[in-house]
Amino acid sequence: MGKFRPSLLPTAAGVLILALWPLIFPDAVQCHQVLGITCLYGTLALAWNIYALSGAISLGHAAFFGLGAYASALLNHHYHWSPLLTIPLGALAAVALAVFWSLGFRRLRGVYLGLASLAAMEIPKTIVDNWDRLTSGSMGIMGLDRLPTLALGGLEVDFGMNIKAQYYLLLGIMLLAVMIHRESIRSRWGWTLRTIRENETAAAMLGIAANRERAKALMLSSYLAGITGALYVHIMGLVEPALVFNLHLSVLPLVFSIFGGSRWVLGPVLGAFILYPLEQLFLMPWFPMAHSAVYGLVIILTIFFFPKGIAAWLPLAPKSV
Repeated sequence: MGKFRPSLLPTAAGVLILALWPLIFPDAVQCHQVLGITCLYGTLALAWNIYALSGAISLGHAAFFGLGAYASALLNHHYHWSPLLTIPLGALAAVALAVFWSLGFRRLRGVYLGLASLAAMEIPKTIVDNWDRLTSGSMGIMGLDRLPTLALGGLEVDFGMNIKAQYYLLLGIMLLAVMIHRESIRSRWGWTLRTIRENETAAAMLGIAANRERAKALMLSSYLAGITGALYVHIMGLVEPALVFNLHLSVLPLVFSIFGGSRWVLGPVLGAFILYPLEQLFLMPWFPMAHSAVYGLVIILTIFFFPKGIAAWLPLAPKSV
């Protein structure tokens, strides 16, 4: 029998709360919706952080989000494929960009990589915005199929219109991403990424191909980001360039990861579950024109006062990596 690990208690309690609260408050539709999108953005933050584990900082992950969104939307709109197929297939478009990204930016490090990634986000956005015949340009595409209804025995679960069912779906996808993120941190490959992050020269002396391993991290990260984008447009039922290719979507995962703790397994999720509901449920109603400014303030406060993230404050928290 495995040894009991007290550090798992906060995680188990958190998962239990997230699973049970909709049953206790079945009519809290707005909270179901906000926390469902929080799970989606938590998955995006985990995706971003997998790449960041290698020491790379991306300011252009909205490109992967947007490509996954548009590829899924176009397959559904033009070929009428089910979202069950278009979501996993559409995310491969994000991986294709990751391959070119890895080849084109392989010599860049630090701030230069960050600026290049930010500029790279504009390339697919410009193409989508101007390819009217395929993408309908800046007008976008309306009437996309919602997430499907699945029959489980004699029970039908409508993930498209039932907000509570949608919440549980997004929660399940986020928990799967947490497990992938955990393996990315604690596996042998995770130690390889950590070595590259701490000292790339020493990693090369140990025989580690830094560009190859960083490219693997980017491809995994891009696929998860593409999945979140594809899910998003089928939740919304529409897509347009400004909705899925924007700086806000590139900044959110960075803020959530740094605030929560980018070197902790649950850090990005913790950041998402504190900041996004705070913004949507409290700050937006009171400060509708300035609520987004809180993310800039959060980054400044995090850098100065708790650079390891708030996950480091949790009791029974495991060691960072």
